[in-house]
Amino acid sequence: MPSETDLLNDALGQIGAARVTAIDDGSTNANHCLTFYPTLRDGLLRGHHWNFLVTRVQLALDVLAPVSGYAYSYALPSDCLKVIDYGGTLPVSAGVVTLDQRYGVVEHYKIEGRKLLSNDGQAFITYVRRETNPDVWDAMFYQAMTAFLASKLASAITKDSKKSMALWQQGETMLSQAMAVDGQEGSIEPFISDDLLWGR
Repeated sequence: MPSETDLLNDALGQIGAARVTAIDDGSTNANHCLTFYPTLRDGLLRGHHWNFLVTRVQLALDVLAPVSGYAYSYALPSDCLKVIDYGGTLPVSAGVVTLDQRYGVVEHYKIEGRKLLSNDGQAFITYVRRETNPDVWDAMFYQAMTAFLASKLASAITKDSKKSMALWQQGETMLSQAMAVDGQEGSIEPFISDDLLWGR
């Protein structure tokens, strides 16, 4: 049952640095963790459709409609790192055609900032959520995360560039393995390509 503090101390331990009691305990090492960890975590979580982070919700409709282009605006969940899939109430042919009409490109929704714009009166999304509790993570992703964090901490605390580079490469290997295993879980999804006009 690893906690955030356990994860930080795992990374610090890999470079022989002093442990922390919390990310905000005020120590030098905790301050380094506070600098590197949150954005590193969110970046690695956003980089793949991790099965342990996939969430499905119906979005809440905003009171104010977009100024132009779409009929409705929806606020994305505060923990949304990346929208994976969208579902609405209109048929596919009712999407908004973009300016590049040569290819008949249809946009059913658009992300602008923390808003999702659509012509659908209801909007459902599948998304990758921000998960700050490492106990929820896949064990292989956890190992990759600690290696990447240890790499940054090695550079900042011990000033050991060789160790930092070796840990970064270790993190990349572990992350690739974690992504491969994660991608093998669940049903096989067919690859849908556009017609041959795209290749001409």
